[in-house]
Amino acid sequence: MNVETHAAIGRAISRYLHLDSRLERRLVRGLKKPDLSARRRRRRFRVHHGIHPDSIMDVIWSARRAYLAGDFEGALEALGIALHYVQDKCVVGARRELREIHNRVEREMASLEIPVDAIREGFEKAECSPLFVRAALYSIEPSANPAEALRSACLYSAMIAGAVYNPSQPPREVLEILERVKMEKAKKKRIAWILIALLAIGDLVLILTQPLISVILLLFSPTLLLLLVTLVERVNPRLYEQLAWYGLAQR
Repeated sequence: MNVETHAAIGRAISRYLHLDSRLERRLVRGLKKPDLSARRRRRRFRVHHGIHPDSIMDVIWSARRAYLAGDFEGALEALGIALHYVQDKCVVGARRELREIHNRVEREMASLEIPVDAIREGFEKAECSPLFVRAALYSIEPSANPAEALRSACLYSAMIAGAVYNPSQPPREVLEILERVKMEKAKKKRIAWILIALLAIGDLVLILTQPLISVILLLFSPTLLLLLVTLVERVNPRLYEQLAWYGLAQR
């Protein structure tokens, strides 16, 4: 996508969020950054066309963490970089054999007005959740129709921006997840302490009756303890992800 089209979408998002000029510049800088870096490397297509959704998600996580830390400028620049990749995924032609079609679509998109209704629709659909963002990334379909590609780029950009740049407090279901995680950890700790106590008693009995077996058990005790610690700390990654989105856990 043409760098100025990226910037125009960014300004439309900025107007919806009522960003001041300083924050808008950081968002637009992020949107332009991949193209400027790629031009210096002369690797535009290979660098950021067809980027995997998980790689984009990593950049989005950087934006969300900066937002939670109160670094709004850093959050918007990282968000701009991620949205650049999102917008490029909306345009057909990442492969070399489609390069000519891609360039034509980009040229025609540059002459179109930004569909503000798609920006509004995207923000209205946005959910403050990493699961929502990931689902959106995986649902993007590239188009060879300039108007459709531009509308899609605006829609998905607004959906993701609305999920990241969002001051919402954790919803009830996320707080319930946090409580459930705490209860599961407490239960696992109780089980772990019971197993440790049984291990210690068993080792004491073996010292008195079977010293050789006792030595073998002592050698394997650190491994068993490590397994118990892993069992206690292990939580479904998707649960942790939802908690981390609100700063309630480390990702």
